[in-house]
Amino acid sequence: MEETPKNHEGKLIVPVCAYCQGINNENMKEFAQGIDQKVKDEMKVVDAQIQKPESKEKHSFTHGTCREHSIQNIKTMPGMTPERLQSFISKLDASSNKTPCLLKNEPLRHAFMRGLFTPEEIQQAQQSTQQSNQQLTERFKKLAGIKS
Repeated sequence: MEETPKNHEGKLIVPVCAYCQGINNENMKEFAQGIDQKVKDEMKVVDAQIQKPESKEKHSFTHGTCREHSIQNIKTMPGMTPERLQSFISKLDASSNKTPCLLKNEPLRHAFMRGLFTPEEIQQAQQSTQQSNQQLTERFKKLAGIKS
């Protein structure tokens, strides 16, 4: 696993799509069309987690645009032809844009809802859960008189 980069202040850099995060804002109505209400509700939790002071102390949220919202934006430009759109998509796919779409990436959205913003934090939480489950299983076995 590649280590999450840090900014000049030592904060972990977390790319976030500004459109995904703000999907519930009044000025984002056109981008919210067709988005399931459950996803919108979950994004309210994600937004709240990102806004928490303790999240901002440890993380630097870089607000970019995910692939899906970049394409949605470019489609509305005057004079956009299918050929120009395809050229834009090809360039976008070849770029180093690493901003994930939180509307489509459910596991990542759920991690963000829990305040887990980096692969390392997600892995630590999984390991902690596995360890807790193992300890609980061992305790139940002991209480039930089951020998391993």
